[in-house]
Amino acid sequence: MNLLPAVPASSTGLSPVEVAVLAAREEATAFFSRELAPGCEGEVLDQATRLWEHLDQIKHHMATALARIEANGQLLGEGGQRDLATWMRHSFAISATQANEMATVGRTAMRGTFPDTTRALEEGELSFGEAAAVVAGVERAVEKRNSTDNPDPVLFAAKMEHGLLAFKQERPNTSVAGLGRAAHQMGARLDPNRVERDHEAAHAQRGATLSRTFGGSFLFQAWGSAADALRLEAVLESYANPHDTDDGLSRAQRDYDGFMNAVGRAQTHQECEKPSSPAALINILIPATTLAGCVGQDPATTQDGRVVPTSAVRELLGESVVRHLMVEHRTGAVLDVGHEYRIATPQIKVAAFVGHTTCAWQHGCDVPLKWTQADHIVEWWQGGRTSVENIQPLCSTHNRLKHRWGLRRDKRMWAGRQRGRSPSPAGPIPAPRPPRE
Repeated sequence: MNLLPAVPASSTGLSPVEVAVLAAREEATAFFSRELAPGCEGEVLDQATRLWEHLDQIKHHMATALARIEANGQLLGEGGQRDLATWMRHSFAISATQANEMATVGRTAMRGTFPDTTRALEEGELSFGEAAAVVAGVERAVEKRNSTDNPDPVLFAAKMEHGLLAFKQERPNTSVAGLGRAAHQMGARLDPNRVERDHEAAHAQRGATLSRTFGGSFLFQAWGSAADALRLEAVLESYANPHDTDDGLSRAQRDYDGFMNAVGRAQTHQECEKPSSPAALINILIPATTLAGCVGQDPATTQDGRVVPTSAVRELLGESVVRHLMVEHRTGAVLDVGHEYRIATPQIKVAAFVGHTTCAWQHGCDVPLKWTQADHIVEWWQGGRTSVENIQPLCSTHNRLKHRWGLRRDKRMWAGRQRGRSPSPAGPIPAPRPPRE
């Protein structure tokens, strides 16, 4: 074990580490304070990304050293706190989430419990936040696992870690939020009964309260299972007033209006055979083997990547439209369902969006799938077909940006969140990777 030597102070009273950091800060400040020349925006974005990667490495090693101080019991005497996250929160003036993230990664590296994740972080394959997401996802899955089906927590954690790192390598632009969703799905696959247990427990604890205030207002709260949350979200979206960006309404106000519109319809249209309002829409993808009760298959998920209990899917089948999507077993690619028209049909959109939970922008985007548009990878007017393999989900912002970049495809563009890659010419967004097997 390498012992940390005492750091001698220089003649100015600063340690060599502080001197080096101050020099780097001056260089960085000078670079980012310059007046930007036309066309240099990409260079600034690229330098900011690379600088952030170096900061990740510094935070990683610093958090590991601090975790050693916590482990040897000296944190209270020297720092005045028993818990490392609490000390970081006060000393660094950061949020509790950031402090917990740094403390988690530091303890992991110090204990050597996640060697592959630590190696990926040190080699720049993972950012600090991504490493924290992997560790948190694995630890949460281990804690919730069924010890009868998975008695060895170390083996279960190793499977989870290996799977998440492989998922990140396969989809390098996956965000921290995407890693969290992947961890939940992977835990459901390794412990298929967990989703049903959580669903039953949440349903058993369901409830709602309507409180009247003296000011003439009210507060309505409800809680229950994730499956019921999907139905409620679909109702709020279906019955919301037409969206107008100039109306100044917040998301909470739109949800309230949608809720009251649904209440009004329930009170006045009980006997209508053909209601004027649209039915609530929930898209759920479930393998036929999972629906049949086979153990160890991929769980049912919504278009946003949320895991849905199989029992809840079976309850919804009686009043749902079922579409059969045929996929190739080895690659998971969905078969073509037509290409004669420019506008993608609902069947093509459903098939093309399989394997995505967010906007498919090549540098990463967390806009949920339900707010995206069906975009032609190869433009329709350039001969691209309206088919499953040529359609991908893009949010409106990145759909417009793709077309603008197409006009200047001979110029270099920022590599963005593609870690460790140099800028590349703009062009058609590559076809999405097939879903995991």
